[in-house]
Amino acid sequence: MQRLLSRTWAGDDSGARPWVFFLYLAFLTLCFLGGGGSRGDILSLLYLRPAAILCAAAILVFDRRIALGAVKVPLLLLAALALIMVLQLIPLPPEIWTSLPGHAPFVDAATIAQIDQPWRPISVAPDLTLDSLVSLVVPFAALIGFAALSPGQRYWLLGFLIAAAAMSALLGIAQMVSGDLSPFYLYRITNNGSAVGFFSNANHQAALLAMAYPMLAVWAAMPDLDPPARRFRSILGAALGLLLVPLILVTGSRAGLFLAVAGVLIAGILYVSLARHRGQTGGLAWKRLALLIAAILILGAAIAVLAFARATTLQRLFELHVGSDLRVANLPVIVQIARDFFPLGSGFGTFEPVFQVYEPMRSLDLEYLNHAHNDLLELVLTGGLPALLLLGAFLLWFATKAFGVSRRRPAPAPAAAIALARLGAAMIAILFVASVLDYPLRTPIMAALFAIACGWLSVGGDTVKRADKLERGNRPDAGDGAPGMTRGPADAAAKINESSKVGR
Repeated sequence: MQRLLSRTWAGDDSGARPWVFFLYLAFLTLCFLGGGGSRGDILSLLYLRPAAILCAAAILVFDRRIALGAVKVPLLLLAALALIMVLQLIPLPPEIWTSLPGHAPFVDAATIAQIDQPWRPISVAPDLTLDSLVSLVVPFAALIGFAALSPGQRYWLLGFLIAAAAMSALLGIAQMVSGDLSPFYLYRITNNGSAVGFFSNANHQAALLAMAYPMLAVWAAMPDLDPPARRFRSILGAALGLLLVPLILVTGSRAGLFLAVAGVLIAGILYVSLARHRGQTGGLAWKRLALLIAAILILGAAIAVLAFARATTLQRLFELHVGSDLRVANLPVIVQIARDFFPLGSGFGTFEPVFQVYEPMRSLDLEYLNHAHNDLLELVLTGGLPALLLLGAFLLWFATKAFGVSRRRPAPAPAAAIALARLGAAMIAILFVASVLDYPLRTPIMAALFAIACGWLSVGGDTVKRADKLERGNRPDAGDGAPGMTRGPADAAAKINESSKVGR
């Protein structure tokens, strides 16, 4: 049945290798179980990072048909990020190091210790930069594993991610029910009293649940052999979407509330666009009725949560003055640090020790900032101009691919590849917005999800590009052979499926 479905909406899946798929799922399972924190001293990293290395090594060594070209650009961008970190770890002579922007406050350390100025790298805390470099093994393994999957397996991966998001939501319920000292919290330093699920930070849990909406939309709108089964998936997807509303509220994440709204809107756009590609239309009255029922149910769920005094998100919105938030109060200081260290940065992973040097006396408290809570700003602070240029290159690639897959789908292109590409674009957009408000990509879970989203977008974008070329080649004025001869859609689709297996 799986093979039949895969051939239907993902193209030829005859080259699927089950052992790669199950190895990849095992790796992702470890990511969810032990990759929900952003700190470098989390005990679970002792098995998660070696597991990522073993997973990538096993696939690269034993899978001769891996299609690395499917994720070529994301891999190159990840390699460029690793190269920046490596350059930040190269020791420099004292006459160069002492003249680096922002490093002047650290020059006196050698004088105080009564030693000669040593050779030091750009990073003011090399051990933290090295930890950031090692952390890249998780998204690297996620990209390598994705490249080894068959088209059908890349679709089945969607079901796994939906199930993982649902399990995180259920774990969050257990955490809320059992109180602030719940044994279901996976990390010692966490948002006690909030539903954080597999994470240590409530904002990251909310971001995952927000991404679940476009996941459910694509899963529900996928073509299926059995129309009743498709209707069942739509109903089940809507029910799960409604269930997520109170679960996002009880995370206590103000950013998550905004991301949830964005996720619902993106999910609606995805569902409608995919339904149109299937040729489905519905009466406007029924659509309005469905929207009205959904709005009433969502409003009712929110009121029910408020009645039980569990909607901590809304309480925080009204009770906490924006000026008292450490993240907002220290924003000018963080901007100043970024200016002082520009254009080379202070070194990846060094935000906390550098901020402690600049931290004003008025900010000293039991609470502290371990990150800027704006990953784009922290990227510039720690990575400088090279990191900013790399971010620009990624955004250019993302915009190009997202625009390509959002246009009309060429006739020969497999529907699943385009649908998953649009889902990947949606997930990247949500994580990008979340990174402006927090630091989700610093957790192994989100790093792996981001890599998968990039893989879906990359594969779908390449599929659209090939389909466009073949569609142009099918025209009478562009065909091969005698004038007026054309190739059929079936021939074009076969060529796309064949080209997708290059290197496999």
